[in-house]
Amino acid sequence: MSVGVEPIGSSLLDTQERVELILGQLDQLPTLPTVAARLLAVAGSNDSSARDLVRILEADPSLTARILRMIRCANVAVRVQGLTVGRAVTLLGFRAVRNAALSTQFFETLSAAGSNASATQRRRGLWNHSLAVACAAESIAERSGGISGEAFVCGLLHDIGKIALDVCLPKSYARVLDRSEERPVCVCDVEREVLGLDHVSAGKRLVTRWRLGREIVESVWLHHQHPDALPAGIAHAGAVRIVHVADALVRQAGIGESGSRHVTDIESAAVPLKLNQQAFAEIIAELPERMKPLQEALGLGETDDRSYFESLAEANRRLGRLNVELSESNQSMQLRSDCLEALSAFSARLSEHDRVADVCSAAAELFCTVLRLDRALVVGGASDSGCLHVGIVDAKQAAPSRAVLSREESADLSRESTQDEVMPAPESCDALWYRVLGSAHEAPLWLLRFERGAVGGGVLFSAEENTVRPFQSAATERRSLLDAVALAVSSAAARVQEEKTAEDLLDLNRRLHTAQKQLVRMRSISMIAQMAAGAAHELNNPLAVISGRAQMELNESEDADLRRGLEIIIEQAARASEIVSELMSFAKPDKPQPCLQSLAEVLESTCQHWQGVLGREAVRLNRCNDAASATVHCDADQLRDMLQAVFANAVEATSPDTRRIQINSPSRASDETVRIVVEDNGVGMTPELLEHALDPFFSSRPAGRGRGMGLSRAYRLAEINGGSLCLESKPQIGTRVTIELPARAPVS
Repeated sequence: MSVGVEPIGSSLLDTQERVELILGQLDQLPTLPTVAARLLAVAGSNDSSARDLVRILEADPSLTARILRMIRCANVAVRVQGLTVGRAVTLLGFRAVRNAALSTQFFETLSAAGSNASATQRRRGLWNHSLAVACAAESIAERSGGISGEAFVCGLLHDIGKIALDVCLPKSYARVLDRSEERPVCVCDVEREVLGLDHVSAGKRLVTRWRLGREIVESVWLHHQHPDALPAGIAHAGAVRIVHVADALVRQAGIGESGSRHVTDIESAAVPLKLNQQAFAEIIAELPERMKPLQEALGLGETDDRSYFESLAEANRRLGRLNVELSESNQSMQLRSDCLEALSAFSARLSEHDRVADVCSAAAELFCTVLRLDRALVVGGASDSGCLHVGIVDAKQAAPSRAVLSREESADLSRESTQDEVMPAPESCDALWYRVLGSAHEAPLWLLRFERGAVGGGVLFSAEENTVRPFQSAATERRSLLDAVALAVSSAAARVQEEKTAEDLLDLNRRLHTAQKQLVRMRSISMIAQMAAGAAHELNNPLAVISGRAQMELNESEDADLRRGLEIIIEQAARASEIVSELMSFAKPDKPQPCLQSLAEVLESTCQHWQGVLGREAVRLNRCNDAASATVHCDADQLRDMLQAVFANAVEATSPDTRRIQINSPSRASDETVRIVVEDNGVGMTPELLEHALDPFFSSRPAGRGRGMGLSRAYRLAEINGGSLCLESKPQIGTRVTIELPARAPVS
């Protein structure tokens, strides 16, 4: 299979066209073996017996060998010599053998040899994460009364899109994983930023192409959606919820490589499943034992990275000559018969899930059958698209293949000749033929053009003139073939656009769900602004009167008890006035007066201040190599207030005996942004507390010990200075605050 090739000419294309190039790489992945479909049927039914499983395994020598090897690795006191598959199922258990066989089929389907050490290690982590989610999903289904076999498969394949993208585009996906480690956002956002396509869309396309059940397709497609925000019309919301919870639980436990540090609220999603923290702990504790036989059966790290086009360097075999003794009438009758049979086979081969490249590949087979060809190309695509889909038939390949090329690298076949006529191909087609097949054509090159609406393309083949002549005279048959191909390509293109629209709507729904939380925070800030303005107007004057009157009485009174009461009144009035001023400062902060400052000096000053307060060992400053030259462009006083608020929160969360707070300067976040990170080893926050930590007035401390304005004020100051502030925290581990600010003044 041809994998590991980055999209051709992707730098010249917009996002949608780059996505089509990536999908072309995914379409080159192999189809699912027949034995996998039979195993899925066994896994999806609670009525399946060990005898059903044994019959499937005994028909596949490779699977049989792997299952028997599990006996050698397992701690089972049995003689291996003379052991049968049935005995292995009895010893290891129906569930363990079934899951190992299923995992092996999917693992071998997406294995790629020739990966470097880094890619092998990365892919091992992705598979280990998928195995852990599969086992966790199976355990959750067993506890909630679901079909555990289907849950295992849904969990195993939930991140199949990540593995497929990593196999097809290893360099690009390595960048995705590197970037996702830098900030706590959903990995889907990073994938769309780097590739223009996320792994849930890629996984959905792959399992749909494999024609797996709707329950698996929906789990692969929607497992990152919160179960309470799923689109209407989802048939298997329960399976999606199980995989969502299992994935979040495994990511939280840090098992395998998920490529995501995004925090998910597990408890709210798990309420309908009747799971609690104790159940979560039991599920995680069971995972090593459940995963061990699967990991041993797979032998993770062995991959195969062969290309579909590896054998195309050899010369093309010459076309066999037609029998010159056949009469013109016999040739015409035979051609008509061939056309009818080929059209029937073409129609039977197509399905509602085919992509444009699939249709082009089937069309290439159609014309090879009719014209008795060894090699042919069919190119098609929408006229407004920046890429063309190519279906390839080559006798040297075991099966037809597909490719996606940018228009800059391909002749526009839909405009090179008269429609429906067999024409000698122009010189621009020679380069396309050589580029796709790897060798020059040995016979004359011919072109057939087809078009339907905004979709068009052409058939390119090499043949001697006496081979083409009967087809040139059979106008009716030729037109029927081209009309059928044009209709199929047009339908596939329309279906692709419909799926793209549906996926965009789903992505918008996910973004809307996130934006709603931000809108609530903005409304909260707006309400505080209105309240603070009203409080300042309505309270300051009465407070001044109360304070002034109390001071007058204090000056005139000689009664000790009365004087103590008046002093309390003056003190509390001043405190109330400070609260009103603090609210006004948060709601309507002073307009920033940004200036260019040395980041190193700012951090050094902050560190020295807190070392003086807390002790040198309690506070540490870590700087990267290029931090000395880095600058930050913001209001100096507001930057100091930001850091003071963040440090005050860290001090409150840590114990004096074990306190460790450090400032990190991990280099520039980008050419225009610098990053400051403050980490502590305090009590940390649960996902529920973390969800509201930046809300004004929210505090986890007892009433009267704080007004809950520290982090929310720091967030507000970062925002008005053109930056951002985000939190990461885990209970009993600590909290990490990341501040990003402009590195220089904006260009006017």
